[in-house]
Amino acid sequence: MLEFFKMSGAGNDFILGDNRAPVWDYYRMNRMVPAICARGTGVGADGVILLENSKKARFMIRIFNSDGLEADFCGNGLRCAARYAMLKVIAGKRMTIETRVGVAEAELTKEDEVLATFPMKASAPEKMELDVRGKKVTGYMVHAGVPHFVIFVKDAGLVPLMDLAPAIRSHPSLPEGGANVDFLEHGKEPFPYRTFERGVEGETLACGSGALAIGWLLRRKFNKQGRSKLLTRSGKILEVDYEKEKSALVAASLRGEARFIYKASLSDEAIREFLK
Repeated sequence: MLEFFKMSGAGNDFILGDNRAPVWDYYRMNRMVPAICARGTGVGADGVILLENSKKARFMIRIFNSDGLEADFCGNGLRCAARYAMLKVIAGKRMTIETRVGVAEAELTKEDEVLATFPMKASAPEKMELDVRGKKVTGYMVHAGVPHFVIFVKDAGLVPLMDLAPAIRSHPSLPEGGANVDFLEHGKEPFPYRTFERGVEGETLACGSGALAIGWLLRRKFNKQGRSKLLTRSGKILEVDYEKEKSALVAASLRGEARFIYKASLSDEAIREFLK
């Protein structure tokens, strides 16, 4: 029996496990993660996050997308990991967390709300025009821990996301491995947006790194001052902000819901086939 917590970061849902005494290392994660993330036949989640020991911070997180591949960063996953750590008494209300992109800080500001800050590359967004199925699609490449291609639209709710995004996500002009694709309705704040996430290969109800990418784009290209509020597909609000740039880095912050849904265990029947 393998214990896990089910968490939701503004609708972006995860399976979280404690791997400090490496119990999860007995399994083939590249095969087990897609199985337990499958909705209907598994637990159902956008990804799996494991807490591990760290020499740089209170703990380290490993992030697996639902396709089984390990990701560099996940904003909502980072915040859910912080809430999980407090619930498991691994950390207090304030903590440091090692990620692949640097050491982040996290603080529980309310019972179900987490503010996370991490060092983000302060690179300028790049405007690009892609040829997608014979049509020109204009957007901005922004790196917020992971790459995002942000497209401005009149109505985010009417975008045929599953028809357009897969072709954009893996476009040859984008970085190796492709990018997440965000559709931003830039009207009245909070700004509605939708994200097609690589690794999930579908739309998620919220994307933390997408919110960070959009906020950075609005600041650097459109001179928006102060924090930005983004309306997720779940109806929850994510708030993003940035401190002054220090050399090649900027402290990027992400605030929003980190909800504890339930605690359970994966049965031997569900996981024995994934033993190494």
